[in-house]
Amino acid sequence: MVMLNMYNEDKEVTIYATTEKLRYNPKPLSCQDKVIDESDDENESDSVCPSQESYHSLHSSENEYELLNYGETYAYSKMNPFMKVNSKFLSVIAFRRSLNHYALTNEFEYVIEKSDLTRLTACCGDKKCKWRIHACLTQDGVTFEVKKFLETHSCTRSNKSGNKHATQGWIADVVTDKLKSEGDVSSADLKKWLMHTYNVEVPYMRVFRGREQAYTDMYGKWDDSYVNIFYFKQELEKRNPGSVVEIDLQIVGEKKHFLCFFISLKTCSKGFLAGCLPYIGLDACHLKGKFNGVLAAATSIDGNNGMFPVAYGVLEAENTKSWTWFLTSLQKAIGTPNGLVISSDMQKGLELAITQVYPNIEHRECIRHLCSNFKKHFRGDFFMTKLWEAANTYSVSKHDKLLNEIGTKCADAISYLNENHKKIWSRSKFGTPVKCDYITNNISETFNSWVGDIRYKTVLDLLDAIREKLMERFDNKRSKNLGEYQICRSSDNKAEVKFKGYRWDVVLDEKKCICRKWQVTGLPCVHAAAFIAFTREPSWEKYVDTYFTVDKFKEAYALEIGPMPGKD
Repeated sequence: MVMLNMYNEDKEVTIYATTEKLRYNPKPLSCQDKVIDESDDENESDSVCPSQESYHSLHSSENEYELLNYGETYAYSKMNPFMKVNSKFLSVIAFRRSLNHYALTNEFEYVIEKSDLTRLTACCGDKKCKWRIHACLTQDGVTFEVKKFLETHSCTRSNKSGNKHATQGWIADVVTDKLKSEGDVSSADLKKWLMHTYNVEVPYMRVFRGREQAYTDMYGKWDDSYVNIFYFKQELEKRNPGSVVEIDLQIVGEKKHFLCFFISLKTCSKGFLAGCLPYIGLDACHLKGKFNGVLAAATSIDGNNGMFPVAYGVLEAENTKSWTWFLTSLQKAIGTPNGLVISSDMQKGLELAITQVYPNIEHRECIRHLCSNFKKHFRGDFFMTKLWEAANTYSVSKHDKLLNEIGTKCADAISYLNENHKKIWSRSKFGTPVKCDYITNNISETFNSWVGDIRYKTVLDLLDAIREKLMERFDNKRSKNLGEYQICRSSDNKAEVKFKGYRWDVVLDEKKCICRKWQVTGLPCVHAAAFIAFTREPSWEKYVDTYFTVDKFKEAYALEIGPMPGKD
């Protein structure tokens, strides 16, 4: 039996486990764990020492937790570490990890006098100070327990001049939660945060490497993701037959260099062709991981004006070559639907790529992007107001009138628009087949926001995370379409309608539901509506009381009131 208690205020989780002895034999610590002292990280090497990897991966990333097992308490806290006699730790590494946090929080340095598989003794770095701690292995062969502890210091605080216990592994450990909650935080900001939170000065490069290690611990190694990219492609095509999955490589000698990746799942491409508007927004956002690159996406609109991802992928950069490759792959997946419209923010190289791959489609430019560029050359609320009005109007004559007003104020402004913004940006020039009057590319921004919290992952994990989000989104949309009411028919006119453990009897030909709302109002209740929609050919008007019909409405006002002569 396991019981979890969570406290948001203190960010603590307490886990109670049975006292039945676990059936496993814990392995002794390795020699590596035995001999390496993480506090002795004076050099600024680019490598990550083995003990630092163990140091971080041993524990969860929760700020604070307590684990009770065999009736004993193991305690660890990042933000408020504590030490006392009889405190128990899962291993010598866990003890040293907590000791590091304790030293940094209390602003002192310590020196390890003795350290092996069975014991650890440390004293204050100031030889005149009496602070001292001793912990040793307990009878279970794994747990470390504090036996002696003199916690009073007579020395001065030492963090501001740099604390040797602020190692790369420690930095990776303490910044993990911050990176998870806030996303991409620069090394400079983390350096300031460490100073503010722990009052410790840390060299910039150590913070940088600690940040990189934290990302590696959270999302895996970036280099490994490229090694497995072909297996991912193969598995994706196997599990989703008919999907278009492409990889672009550069071969230099015997080496293959990854450039671009494109994915259009059959579910997305066929769904777009079958049920979405022939409208696609193109955009790309920068990846926030170790390597440069952008996440590109082709996004459409469903019948409910919702975002519908059609294709996505990773490009080496925003240039004509990459965008042409992406659009060629997109054309392979969806072809060129009748009335296709592509909207974009006119990113670098994208305009030429669209012209090359889709030369005959309607290409719209986002008015927000246009205005952003326009006001760099022509300032004033007058211009912005008239431009937005010209973009919003459906009338060709009104559009021309508004541009003439701009031209009257400044003829160069019209010349600038004609030379630099030749694509369609006004509703007055939109074609009619697409049935979409969007003048911005907000649908692409919606996609960027949708994937914002996973753009820090490795390339492989990022692509797979988007696939998982698509699975969840499509499932939610299907569930919404099917409805949450379950219909159990007993005949063509009678059924039980179930919802969240409740049920109602509905009789269609009698216009009756056990909830009585249908009988009282004359309009089908939600339970009746679910049953009516379930039938093959629902005829809604026959289930509405005659009082609400057009004929009844006409009858109510059919008779005339005779006119009266005046008082004269």
